Amino acid sequence: MTFVYPEILYGLIIIPILVIAFFVSERRRRETISFMVNQERSPMVMAPGFEMRFTRMAAMCLGVAFLLLASSRPQWGKKLETVTHRGIDILLALDVSESMRATDVPPSRIQKARQEINLFLQQLKGDRVGLIAFAGSAFTYCPLTVDYSAIRMFLSSLEPGVISDGGTDIKAATKEAIDVFKRNHTNSSKVLVIFSDGEHHETDPIPMVQNAVESGIKVFTVGVGHVGKSGARIPMEGQDDSFKHDRFGNLVITRLDEETLIRVAEAGNGKYYRVTESGKELVDIYNYLSKLEQAEFHSRIQDQREDHFQMLLILGLVFLSISYAIGERTLKKARRTQGGAS
Repeated sequence: MTFVYPEILYGLIIIPILVIAFFVSERRRRETISFMVNQERSPMVMAPGFEMRFTRMAAMCLGVAFLLLASSRPQWGKKLETVTHRGIDILLALDVSESMRATDVPPSRIQKARQEINLFLQQLKGDRVGLIAFAGSAFTYCPLTVDYSAIRMFLSSLEPGVISDGGTDIKAATKEAIDVFKRNHTNSSKVLVIFSDGEHHETDPIPMVQNAVESGIKVFTVGVGHVGKSGARIPMEGQDDSFKHDRFGNLVITRLDEETLIRVAEAGNGKYYRVTESGKELVDIYNYLSKLEQAEFHSRIQDQREDHFQMLLILGLVFLSISYAIGERTLKKARRTQGGAS
């Protein structure tokens, strides 16, 4: 069992406080009555019975407890829900090569790319999205899904180094996207969006991009880096003020290669965008994608925990009603003589 609002359960501490206060009050009541009946001319002392007072206090405590439990919205078990989505298929390919550690775009290229993807996900409504990580090779990090929270979870763990193969192979990322779309037969439009600094060190990606177009895939590219600078150093992981050097001991400088990214986008019948502080380029991409042909995805069964606060709410109201019903008038009817006049 889980609670949607578990912080409300802290209010249950009032129950033992009420119980302690009740017994303290009863003790003082007995002391007062004992003092009164031991006087030389003790009056007729009329007081409600302990059993009725205890019943009223117990009913009030149970009522409060059940209402607090209901307010915390307990859930358990599962229910089956049929969910249907309509949209397009989008694969986001994120460059996780070492050059993405560069900080020419604050806080770093990789972190900026993740921020851009998160902004992009906020624009989507019902589209299936998948995540591809690539460096010297590529693999599907998250398959096509409409669960954007899952995409964000996988995205948060993507860092340079998750792929041991060095380099930046846009061709491999494109081929992986083609394979993913082939495994997910759909009539909707298919889109590949590549986030990279464009420093391609492998074979020419254009022929593979053309194969993607023949498969009905549009390819967009998003450049991550500062075009106005001569280049940026690559920080070493876990080493402050230490930067990457090549095997000859020369400092490695990385630059945003817009030319390659523009060529890829043009060959892929898409467009090239460069990341900015405003993130407007992601809005432009979505506005374009929203006009593409959509399809209804196969309904999926979604497991969800079921709410069970209703019975607790009813029990809470019942016990509070009982406590209210055992009011002073009822208690006076149950009063008894605690002493008599001497």
